Amino acid sequence: MIHLVAGIVTAALLLAGVVTGVVVLAARNRPKLAKENIPEHLGVLTPVPVTPLLEKLDSALNSDYVEQVKQRFLQDNPKRTEDEFEWRLFELKRYLLLAAMLKETPMFSEEVDEIWHTMLLFTQKYQTFSERFVGKMLHHTPNTSPTPAPQERAFFDWVFSQLFTITEFSWKSWGSFFKYPIDKRVLQEFKEESNEWLINRYFKVNEDNRNTVEYLVRKMKQQVSDAEVMYQVDEKGQFAKQRRYGEMTNLSLVMVFFSYFYFDDYWKYASAYTYANAANYTSGCSTAIFCGTASDGSSHGDGGHGGGHDGGSSCSSCSSCGSGCSS
Repeated sequence: MIHLVAGIVTAALLLAGVVTGVVVLAARNRPKLAKENIPEHLGVLTPVPVTPLLEKLDSALNSDYVEQVKQRFLQDNPKRTEDEFEWRLFELKRYLLLAAMLKETPMFSEEVDEIWHTMLLFTQKYQTFSERFVGKMLHHTPNTSPTPAPQERAFFDWVFSQLFTITEFSWKSWGSFFKYPIDKRVLQEFKEESNEWLINRYFKVNEDNRNTVEYLVRKMKQQVSDAEVMYQVDEKGQFAKQRRYGEMTNLSLVMVFFSYFYFDDYWKYASAYTYANAANYTSGCSTAIFCGTASDGSSHGDGGHGGGHDGGSSCSSCSSCGSGCSS
């Protein structure tokens, strides 16, 4: 009996050691939250004509001002690191580009919003930045609701995915992307209305962002058209699962397709492709932080019946998700 107990204890200790070793190895292999890994040029996708607006933002955001904001943020948040500040600032800059183009730009991330709040503490410098960037005061839009307006969040996700690579840190900061359907009325308008009408309806246009805005209008019109053609071939669509963080234009087409034809059952179908819990399956990469792989790379033509992962929020793997996360 004594030998049996001793054997069980030994086996348990060996198992614990193996598990610990695997956990440590996985932790070592996970990408680090290092500022050196932040994508260049705000991670703007190659075909997007956004250079004038990007240059305007860089010119308006004075380096001395940014340094003051960083020091104040780290002073007020001693548990945060400089690398984390830089990643949050990176996402805030992307948000500011959207705010310079869209008529409605809710703030869906508490993490990113904290940097914006810190910028506002330096009132005069923030006003100078705003006037240089957009020609007037860029008013802060507070994040007051833990649950985003679904259709506003959907349009935000679509535009974000047309302009930028989506990293794991993006997913963590903003909460799950592609979880909500785009308003069917919006899609119908992009199908039927003229480019100029759509620009005036949804965007704030100036000489710095006009090319970007026109690009977005063309992309949405094209995706609505592609969705209609795809539906004629297969009523449940044919999509490959997204396996890596990075360019997620394909997922934006998934969003458009199921929003357009299955609005009321959107998540039932879209969840098979959007891997809302992909952060649980991330592996390292050499080119950019947090571009890991999702759990399943198989394709499904069954409109979401194939399964492969659950459709919950990525918040389960976050240590500090913003209010954009919802379950």
